[in-house]
Amino acid sequence: MWVAGGQHVWVNTKGYAISNGKGWTNVFDLGGGHTATSVGVSGGTAYVGWCGPCNNAGFTRGVAVGKVNDPASWHQLTLPADFPNRFVQGAGVDPANPAHAFLAINGFSRRFTEGPGAGYGHVYETTDAGATWKDVSANLPDVPASSIRELSNGALVLATDLATFYRAPGATDWQRLGAGLPLTVGMDVEYNAVDNSVYVATHGRGIWAFDLAQL
Repeated sequence: MWVAGGQHVWVNTKGYAISNGKGWTNVFDLGGGHTATSVGVSGGTAYVGWCGPCNNAGFTRGVAVGKVNDPASWHQLTLPADFPNRFVQGAGVDPANPAHAFLAINGFSRRFTEGPGAGYGHVYETTDAGATWKDVSANLPDVPASSIRELSNGALVLATDLATFYRAPGATDWQRLGAGLPLTVGMDVEYNAVDNSVYVATHGRGIWAFDLAQL
């Protein structure tokens, strides 16, 4: 199953047999002027971050949630007042529990820039399908976060503009993942359970793999 976003959230169940654009189903309209910035899926439930306008001329952002096979289940979340007003670039959903998810928030803090939402954290967690959120940035450096994945054991891997970070199962603090990955922007994180490896796509430095058995 594929899930993609623009102004609308689209679902395709043809897998790698996609041969044309007719197989896509429109399951939700994020709203006029809104554009998806992240998609995370687990157990048939998707979290879709969006922004629009996506610049400082009245910037807005939000998160929609729904089941990919049930258009009637989709709804916009009511984010708390202290949730950063910056765009959601990454969504990671618990492989075993779709009500448990993490969002990676892009943008800098007030020390480096001005604007709505400056000075808040970069990773938020929900355990109740988005009804409430908790800042779990802890000791992360003040840099934009781009992509987050929760592994099957509860560990987290987060790509940022500085480095890729790892949070062990049950821990609250983050550490740099490995030692060989360049200090560069990480754009996407993917996990392969077959070889127990994390793959990080960087901006300009290629794709890197890390064997989690080394931790």
